[in-house]
Amino acid sequence: MKVISLINQKGGVAKTTTAYALADGLSRRNRKVLVIDFDPQGSLTNALGLEDENVDDPQSLRFLELEKGMRAVPLNLTHNLAVITSDAGLERANDMLLTRIGRERYLRRAIEKLPDCIYDYVIIDSNPSLSVCTLNVIAASDEILIPFKPEFGSFKGIDLLLENVDAVRSIAPKKIGILGFVVTMADARRASTLQAVELMEERAEEIGSRVFKRHIRLAVAAADAPSYGKSIHDYAPNSNVAKDYEALCDEILAAVEA
Repeated sequence: MKVISLINQKGGVAKTTTAYALADGLSRRNRKVLVIDFDPQGSLTNALGLEDENVDDPQSLRFLELEKGMRAVPLNLTHNLAVITSDAGLERANDMLLTRIGRERYLRRAIEKLPDCIYDYVIIDSNPSLSVCTLNVIAASDEILIPFKPEFGSFKGIDLLLENVDAVRSIAPKKIGILGFVVTMADARRASTLQAVELMEERAEEIGSRVFKRHIRLAVAAADAPSYGKSIHDYAPNSNVAKDYEALCDEILAAVEA
């Protein structure tokens, strides 16, 4: 069971869309996938066309088992895809964990309780900020996937994220890798886009990582699909952005199963 987390402390970079597309793509490639919405905004939950049953006590919070009686049961969406939903109540975890020893390890422990035979992959959609919840996502990860919009304002946030990953690595009992960077919302007509990608490729090489070759093009369909509770593959299967995500999924699968 491999845990891949999508993290970027900057919002508006198609992180949730990418998490959904990856989880959906892996499940259609006959991998058993659990996707965890670990964002109090519940964006992935909503994109799936769902609502958590309890705003104040969502499944993502119960999954951490911070109090006696807390327990979360993944919701099966298809034969190969299940989800832990989220809502605003997940913010409580930041306060509940603040004074606990090993506060960054609760999500990892919860995932480790899952039998390996149930899921091949756990995909985590993280919150777009730095908090105790973010540290839990980092510590739970085998690999981190970083979606980024190719503009120069993205680099400061990514450098801060990499610093936080290094900090968690220093106390984590397992290796945490940077699987790579995904270019999202790309407009190849802009010279600044190409320049930003080149700079990110240099940064990725410095840390022994990669920028995935398939870029996700800027498209209205990618923004519209969540409002219909559908993946980009189901909403607009013949669109360029759907084809981009299909190619990206194959590229990521080749990287993690090499």
